[in-house]
Amino acid sequence: MNNIFSSKTPYLAKQIFLLSLAVANISIIGILPSRIAQAAQEVPVVSSSVLGQNMDVPWSRPVKINDPFEGSYLGVFDRNYFYRRFLNNNVRFEVLSLWSPNSVRFLLASRERNCAYSRRFSYNRLLGSRILAYRGHKYLYTGFPYYTSFPISRCAIANNTQNAVRLSIKIGEQVYHLDGKSSTFAVNPAVANALKAAPIENVSIRLVTDSGETIDSEIGKGTVESWRNIY
Repeated sequence: MNNIFSSKTPYLAKQIFLLSLAVANISIIGILPSRIAQAAQEVPVVSSSVLGQNMDVPWSRPVKINDPFEGSYLGVFDRNYFYRRFLNNNVRFEVLSLWSPNSVRFLLASRERNCAYSRRFSYNRLLGSRILAYRGHKYLYTGFPYYTSFPISRCAIANNTQNAVRLSIKIGEQVYHLDGKSSTFAVNPAVANALKAAPIENVSIRLVTDSGETIDSEIGKGTVESWRNIY
């Protein structure tokens, strides 16, 4: 520290200033650990890293994961879903992911609803009656049956999951390709640095399954912002 006192500064004034500076340093040192502890307590804790369709976790924000098999580490969960329709098939895709310092894991789940329409016929005697003739004061009716029809829907629902073996992440104009197994991909230092520096906006990803199907999805900007705390 540069000498801020002149030779004419009274000795008592010097001692009072140094004493106040020491007290301030002690106060800062005492407050800093408590603030760090408070910040650590504010991070939600999740007891498992398992991805599931009905999981209830804080999405798109840093969490501390205490997994009994993988240990403790920071991560962020992300979720996106979208629909595809072809003829009678309506498919809901759900892309779940867990981003951690060394890897990213996905769950690709789909729910397919196939609805086929047919016509059901219903007998209606009242509508089937017809006036045949009028004789005196009596009406004569026919008894021929009359049928009406209306469409009905029969839907078959199937749930399915797929394994991703290739992941592409587009950040700006740069595309990063990762090869993986069982929907798990190692994050190397170059990719980690790119994720940490990514602009806070939705990031496009492409997943290729082991059957060759391509699934395009997005990572939300909340998760992208949380990458700064993970990598």
